[in-house]
Amino acid sequence: MFITPDDGRRIVEELHASIGRDINIMDRSGIIIASSNPHRIGQPHATAQRLIREHLPVLEVTAAEAGDGMQEGVNLPIQVDGVCEGVIGITGPCSAVREFGKIAKKMTEILLLTRRQETQAAQRNQARRLFLEAWLFDREPDWQAFALRGSLLNLDIHQPHCLAVLMPGNGADWSELTRTRLLQHMEGLLRRRTDIVHAVVNGRLLLLFEGEAAGLAQPLLQSVLDACRQMGQILLAGLSSVVTRCEALPGCYAEAKMAAATATADCPIRVYSSTSLEFILRSIDATVQRDVVRAVLGALPKQEAEEAVAYLRLYFDCDGNIERAAERACVHKNTFRYHMSKIARATGCSIQQPSGLVMLYLILKFYENLRNTPQHSQAISSRKLVPFNFTSTLYHEMHPICFTE
Repeated sequence: MFITPDDGRRIVEELHASIGRDINIMDRSGIIIASSNPHRIGQPHATAQRLIREHLPVLEVTAAEAGDGMQEGVNLPIQVDGVCEGVIGITGPCSAVREFGKIAKKMTEILLLTRRQETQAAQRNQARRLFLEAWLFDREPDWQAFALRGSLLNLDIHQPHCLAVLMPGNGADWSELTRTRLLQHMEGLLRRRTDIVHAVVNGRLLLLFEGEAAGLAQPLLQSVLDACRQMGQILLAGLSSVVTRCEALPGCYAEAKMAAATATADCPIRVYSSTSLEFILRSIDATVQRDVVRAVLGALPKQEAEEAVAYLRLYFDCDGNIERAAERACVHKNTFRYHMSKIARATGCSIQQPSGLVMLYLILKFYENLRNTPQHSQAISSRKLVPFNFTSTLYHEMHPICFTE
């Protein structure tokens, strides 16, 4: 630890404005690094050098002793953990500046101690981030050595863990500056939580929850998202399942990424442990979904494709009950069967066959997923077929549907 010229300049400017006295700050070798008289910066300060050399608790220069480069005033060592980091001197009659000197000394020592603590915290956080990255991506770690390394960073790899991946809520990529600001904000939020590690890995913000924090991960994660929202950053997050084996953490990263990909503004935290079929389908790449829809429905005219989607939606909403679906569509059940047969002829997928039934369900879900993506207006076929608009006359979720035969 040492006093930087910037540290010294800030202290000198503040004290000089408050007490109106000339102030000098010297480094460990007694060289002036900051002064209310800029011309003295860089010059040796004989009184400070003597104080440092003789390990004096204070060195006052009276008016009678002044001269030969020495000025009347009080000089005090700046100490952090018993180590002299420099000297602060205030010019003026000793009786007038003695108390000011004590205050200036204490103020400078507190500044240095705080800066040292911040530096140590930053170094510790960086070490923990690197540790997390190694934990996720090292192929064959020496787990015994890894556990020892973790213990030095106050991390127990044998505790339960889970992982959260955070991403921007507007779907855009974060700039490096934004990620840095968010990381700094989280450092402030989580300063006292040694059981939570925050890091940027592969451009993603991660939070590792350990031990007791793993059991409270969802409310803790929600508090982080709420705090970030207050600074104008809307975040979405995916949370992995909790694991008890250190070897399983890389799998948590994959789970959290998958969960984050399905988070929405209405549901900003997706938990992988609540995985459902809908969750899995949403996790499939949009390009794959679009290709499947194009392959099955792309040859149909737009109106027929929309009609097919509407009938499929009714069929699956009614759990495959033809009579109930026909009633909701305001058509005879035979008419509904006719439309399902028409879909089978057009797509090659029949509800009478398990494989066809599964394919039709996938088509419906992919079609709806694409409608809800930012690229929903992109054509999914050579005929520029777009995802079905559920406010059309063919289908409306809030009212019974009447199809024209």
